[in-house]
Amino acid sequence: MRKILIIGVVLLAICVSLSAVSADDSWSFNWSSSDSSNSDGGEMSFENGKLKLQGLEFNIPDGYKENESARVLAQPADDIDGAKYSACRFVNGDKEIVINVFFSDSNNFDSLEPANDTQVEKTMAGFKGIFMEDQYGDGTPTFEYLKDGKIAKVNAPDVSTIESVIK
Repeated sequence: MRKILIIGVVLLAICVSLSAVSADDSWSFNWSSSDSSNSDGGEMSFENGKLKLQGLEFNIPDGYKENESARVLAQPADDIDGAKYSACRFVNGDKEIVINVFFSDSNNFDSLEPANDTQVEKTMAGFKGIFMEDQYGDGTPTFEYLKDGKIAKVNAPDVSTIESVIK
């Protein structure tokens, strides 16, 4: 009788363990909070001031901390047909850096054109792209450029911060 009770407890423990694991959609275990990915092609890692988002690298200046609740991984891009985007936000007091990377599973982006007269072509840190002095109405500049078939978009407190991020 005692052996049957022990076997029953062991089977119950196995069932509970399997239920907990199967409740999670993925079987991959990630013990690092600085790395994220998802099945839709989203990829992000942040370590020692280096952000890698969708395979593109960015430098985050000292003093900025990631707002992890603002992470976006491989979500549909509303303004670009067939594209997805991933985004990260970094905060230092009242200053903020927002980085977006737009990508497509089916093709690469190969050109950028100014959409209106508030956007101008500009080269920053060696990248040709589109510069917007105040895209969001908050007085902060935004720069977007092409790299590896993706569109990188950086909004920061000033031009020098954008340049340090994309170097």
